[in-house]
Amino acid sequence: MIRTVLVAVLLFAGAGKAEGVEAASVPQAPRAERAGLAIWTASFMDWGLLLVGPILGVGLNVALPVGVNVPLTETTDGVFELRPMLARTNCTNIHGDAVPRCGTLQALRATVGLAWTPWPGERGDGFFIQPKLSGMVTHQTVRGTEIPVTAEGTRMETGGQVSLGFDVGYRKTSRRSRSFLAPVIGVGVGYSWNQQRRRVDPGWLFARQPARGWKDKFIVDLNLDLLRFGATF
Repeated sequence: MIRTVLVAVLLFAGAGKAEGVEAASVPQAPRAERAGLAIWTASFMDWGLLLVGPILGVGLNVALPVGVNVPLTETTDGVFELRPMLARTNCTNIHGDAVPRCGTLQALRATVGLAWTPWPGERGDGFFIQPKLSGMVTHQTVRGTEIPVTAEGTRMETGGQVSLGFDVGYRKTSRRSRSFLAPVIGVGVGYSWNQQRRRVDPGWLFARQPARGWKDKFIVDLNLDLLRFGATF
Protein backbone atom coordinates (compact mmCIF):
# COMPACT_ATOMS: atom_id res chain seq x y z
CA MET A 1 0.00 0.00 0.00
CA ILE A 2 2.79 2.42 0.97
CA ARG A 3 4.66 1.54 -2.23
CA THR A 4 1.57 2.38 -4.31
CA VAL A 5 1.20 5.80 -2.63
CA LEU A 6 4.90 6.63 -3.21
CA VAL A 7 4.64 5.71 -6.89
CA ALA A 8 1.56 7.92 -7.30
CA VAL A 9 3.31 10.89 -5.61
CA LEU A 10 6.37 10.52 -7.84
CA LEU A 11 4.21 10.35 -10.95
CA PHE A 12 2.29 13.53 -10.02
CA ALA A 13 5.49 15.38 -9.14
CA GLY A 14 7.04 14.42 -12.47
CA ALA A 15 3.95 15.53 -14.39
CA GLY A 16 3.90 18.90 -12.58
CA LYS A 17 7.56 19.48 -13.31
CA ALA A 18 7.05 18.64 -16.98
CA GLU A 19 4.13 21.07 -17.21
CA GLY A 20 6.27 23.80 -15.57
CA VAL A 21 9.08 23.24 -18.06
CA GLU A 22 6.63 23.24 -20.96
CA ALA A 23 4.96 26.46 -19.74
CA ALA A 24 8.34 28.15 -19.30
CA SER A 25 9.36 27.16 -22.83
CA VAL A 26 6.30 28.83 -24.41
CA PRO A 27 7.33 32.35 -25.56
CA GLN A 28 5.28 35.15 -24.04
CA ALA A 29 3.68 37.74 -26.35
CA PRO A 30 5.66 41.00 -26.32
CA ARG A 31 3.94 43.71 -24.36
CA ALA A 32 3.23 47.04 -26.03
CA GLU A 33 5.81 49.66 -25.13
CA ARG A 34 4.41 52.30 -22.76
CA ALA A 35 5.14 55.87 -23.74
CA GLY A 36 7.45 57.71 -21.37
CA LEU A 37 7.68 61.39 -20.58
CA ALA A 38 6.62 63.49 -23.58
CA ILE A 39 7.70 67.09 -24.27
CA TRP A 40 5.90 69.06 -26.96
CA THR A 41 5.10 72.47 -28.35
CA ALA A 42 2.12 73.79 -30.30
CA SER A 43 1.55 77.22 -31.77
CA PHE A 44 0.37 76.80 -35.35
CA MET A 45 -1.76 79.93 -35.30
CA ASP A 46 0.79 82.06 -33.45
CA TRP A 47 3.65 81.05 -35.75
CA GLY A 48 1.47 81.86 -38.74
CA LEU A 49 0.84 85.34 -37.33
CA LEU A 50 4.54 85.75 -36.56
CA LEU A 51 5.27 85.27 -40.27
CA VAL A 52 2.41 87.22 -41.86
CA GLY A 53 1.31 89.56 -39.06
CA PRO A 54 3.61 92.47 -39.97
CA ILE A 55 2.60 92.14 -43.64
CA LEU A 56 -1.12 92.19 -42.78
CA GLY A 57 -0.70 95.09 -40.38
CA VAL A 58 -1.52 92.98 -37.32
CA GLY A 59 1.88 93.64 -35.78
CA LEU A 60 4.24 91.35 -33.93
CA ASN A 61 2.74 88.28 -32.29
CA VAL A 62 4.94 85.73 -30.50
CA ALA A 63 4.04 82.72 -28.37
CA LEU A 64 6.24 79.92 -27.05
CA PRO A 65 4.09 77.15 -25.57
CA VAL A 66 5.92 74.28 -23.87
CA GLY A 67 3.97 71.21 -22.73
CA VAL A 68 4.81 68.02 -20.83
CA ASN A 69 2.86 64.74 -20.63
CA VAL A 70 3.63 62.67 -17.53
CA PRO A 71 2.37 59.04 -17.65
CA LEU A 72 0.14 58.15 -14.70
CA THR A 73 -1.52 54.90 -15.81
CA GLU A 74 -1.77 52.88 -19.01
CA THR A 75 -4.55 55.17 -20.25
CA THR A 76 -3.97 58.56 -18.55
CA ASP A 77 -1.30 61.27 -18.61
CA GLY A 78 -0.95 64.38 -16.52
CA VAL A 79 -0.55 67.36 -18.87
CA PHE A 80 1.17 70.64 -18.00
CA GLU A 81 1.65 73.63 -20.31
CA LEU A 82 3.18 77.10 -20.00
CA ARG A 83 2.53 79.65 -22.75
CA PRO A 84 4.26 83.04 -22.62
CA MET A 85 2.84 85.49 -25.20
CA LEU A 86 3.82 88.88 -26.59
CA ALA A 87 1.77 91.04 -28.96
CA ARG A 88 2.88 94.44 -30.20
CA THR A 89 1.20 96.91 -32.57
CA ASN A 90 2.90 99.93 -34.11
CA CYS A 91 1.79 103.41 -33.12
CA THR A 92 2.07 104.74 -36.69
CA ASN A 93 0.74 103.33 -39.96
CA ILE A 94 2.67 102.92 -43.21
CA HIS A 95 2.08 106.63 -43.97
CA GLY A 96 3.53 107.76 -40.64
CA ASP A 97 0.19 108.81 -39.15
CA ALA A 98 -0.71 108.05 -35.53
CA VAL A 99 -3.09 105.10 -35.10
CA PRO A 100 -6.11 105.01 -32.73
CA ARG A 101 -4.65 102.26 -30.53
CA CYS A 102 -1.21 100.70 -30.18
CA GLY A 103 1.11 99.25 -27.60
CA THR A 104 2.36 96.00 -26.12
CA LEU A 105 0.53 93.10 -24.51
CA GLN A 106 2.38 90.54 -22.40
CA ALA A 107 0.63 87.41 -21.14
CA LEU A 108 1.44 84.14 -19.42
CA ARG A 109 -0.99 81.21 -19.45
CA ALA A 110 -0.58 78.06 -17.35
CA THR A 111 -2.67 74.94 -18.02
CA VAL A 112 -3.03 71.64 -16.17
CA GLY A 113 -5.05 68.73 -17.47
CA LEU A 114 -5.56 64.99 -17.64
CA ALA A 115 -5.30 63.30 -21.03
CA TRP A 116 -7.36 60.09 -21.24
CA THR A 117 -6.64 57.64 -24.08
CA PRO A 118 -9.40 55.01 -23.88
CA TRP A 119 -7.79 52.65 -26.44
CA PRO A 120 -4.04 53.23 -26.15
CA GLY A 121 -1.79 51.87 -28.86
CA GLU A 122 1.95 51.40 -28.79
CA ARG A 123 3.90 54.27 -27.22
CA GLY A 124 0.65 55.83 -25.97
CA ASP A 125 -0.72 56.60 -29.44
CA GLY A 126 -4.41 57.00 -30.09
CA PHE A 127 -7.42 59.26 -29.70
CA PHE A 128 -7.42 61.25 -26.44
CA ILE A 129 -9.68 63.60 -24.48
CA GLN A 130 -8.06 66.17 -22.23
CA PRO A 131 -10.08 68.12 -19.62
CA LYS A 132 -8.09 71.17 -18.52
CA LEU A 133 -7.94 74.12 -16.14
CA SER A 134 -6.21 77.32 -17.29
CA GLY A 135 -5.14 80.51 -15.61
CA MET A 136 -3.67 83.60 -17.24
CA VAL A 137 -2.26 87.01 -16.32
CA THR A 138 -1.92 89.90 -18.79
CA HIS A 139 -0.18 93.25 -18.75
CA GLN A 140 -0.70 96.00 -21.34
CA THR A 141 1.11 99.21 -22.09
CA VAL A 142 -1.17 101.20 -24.39
CA ARG A 143 -1.04 104.44 -26.36
CA GLY A 144 -3.02 105.89 -29.25
CA THR A 145 -5.39 108.68 -30.22
CA GLU A 146 -8.44 106.82 -28.85
CA ILE A 147 -6.86 105.86 -25.52
CA PRO A 148 -7.06 108.25 -22.56
CA VAL A 149 -3.52 108.33 -21.19
CA THR A 150 -1.85 109.32 -17.96
CA ALA A 151 0.51 112.21 -17.43
CA GLU A 152 3.35 109.91 -18.50
CA GLY A 153 1.73 109.48 -21.92
CA THR A 154 0.89 105.77 -21.63
CA ARG A 155 -1.78 103.68 -19.99
CA MET A 156 -0.90 100.45 -18.16
CA GLU A 157 -3.44 97.76 -17.31
CA THR A 158 -3.13 94.34 -15.65
CA GLY A 159 -5.75 91.61 -16.00
CA GLY A 160 -6.36 87.91 -15.55
CA GLN A 161 -8.51 84.95 -16.48
CA VAL A 162 -9.54 81.49 -15.23
CA SER A 163 -11.25 78.94 -17.48
CA LEU A 164 -12.30 75.30 -17.73
CA GLY A 165 -12.33 73.37 -20.98
CA PHE A 166 -11.19 70.33 -22.89
CA ASP A 167 -9.09 69.39 -25.91
CA VAL A 168 -9.51 66.41 -28.22
CA GLY A 169 -6.84 65.00 -30.48
CA TYR A 170 -5.00 62.02 -31.88
CA ARG A 171 -1.33 61.23 -31.26
CA LYS A 172 0.87 59.28 -33.66
CA THR A 173 4.48 58.48 -32.77
CA SER A 174 7.30 57.54 -35.15
CA ARG A 175 8.79 54.12 -34.39
CA ARG A 176 12.36 55.15 -35.13
CA SER A 177 12.73 58.66 -33.78
CA ARG A 178 10.07 58.65 -31.00
CA SER A 179 8.89 62.02 -32.31
CA PHE A 180 5.13 62.47 -32.59
CA LEU A 181 2.43 64.61 -34.15
CA ALA A 182 -0.96 65.24 -32.55
CA PRO A 183 -3.73 67.20 -34.27
CA VAL A 184 -5.65 68.95 -31.47
CA ILE A 185 -8.63 71.29 -31.16
CA GLY A 186 -10.45 72.44 -28.05
CA VAL A 187 -12.62 74.96 -26.26
CA GLY A 188 -12.66 76.63 -22.86
CA VAL A 189 -15.19 78.73 -20.94
CA GLY A 190 -14.18 81.10 -18.18
CA TYR A 191 -14.16 84.59 -16.75
CA SER A 192 -11.71 87.38 -17.54
CA TRP A 193 -10.87 90.48 -15.54
CA ASN A 194 -9.81 93.83 -16.95
CA GLN A 195 -9.00 92.73 -20.51
CA GLN A 196 -9.55 94.15 -23.99
CA ARG A 197 -11.07 91.04 -25.54
CA ARG A 198 -14.24 89.98 -27.27
CA ARG A 199 -16.49 87.35 -25.76
CA VAL A 200 -15.36 84.65 -28.22
CA ASP A 201 -11.58 84.60 -28.76
CA PRO A 202 -10.02 82.27 -31.36
CA GLY A 203 -6.55 83.03 -30.00
CA TRP A 204 -5.05 85.35 -32.57
CA LEU A 205 -7.12 88.30 -31.27
CA PHE A 206 -4.41 88.82 -28.65
CA ALA A 207 -2.37 90.36 -31.44
CA ARG A 208 -5.11 92.86 -32.35
CA GLN A 209 -6.56 93.93 -28.99
CA PRO A 210 -9.94 94.54 -30.69
CA ALA A 211 -12.14 95.67 -27.81
CA ARG A 212 -12.13 99.37 -26.94
CA GLY A 213 -12.41 99.08 -23.17
CA TRP A 214 -11.07 96.95 -20.35
CA LYS A 215 -13.93 94.88 -19.00
CA ASP A 216 -14.79 91.93 -16.78
CA LYS A 217 -16.79 89.30 -18.66
CA PHE A 218 -17.43 85.64 -19.36
CA ILE A 219 -15.33 84.51 -22.28
CA VAL A 220 -15.05 81.54 -24.65
CA ASP A 221 -11.55 80.54 -25.78
CA LEU A 222 -11.06 78.37 -28.86
CA ASN A 223 -7.92 76.25 -29.06
CA LEU A 224 -6.98 76.42 -32.74
CA ASP A 225 -3.31 75.51 -32.42
CA LEU A 226 -4.32 72.52 -34.61
CA LEU A 227 -1.06 70.62 -34.21
CA ARG A 228 1.23 69.54 -31.38
CA PHE A 229 4.58 68.01 -32.09
CA GLY A 230 7.23 66.69 -29.73
CA ALA A 231 9.05 63.55 -28.60
CA THR A 232 8.82 60.86 -25.92
CA PHE A 233 11.71 59.78 -23.72
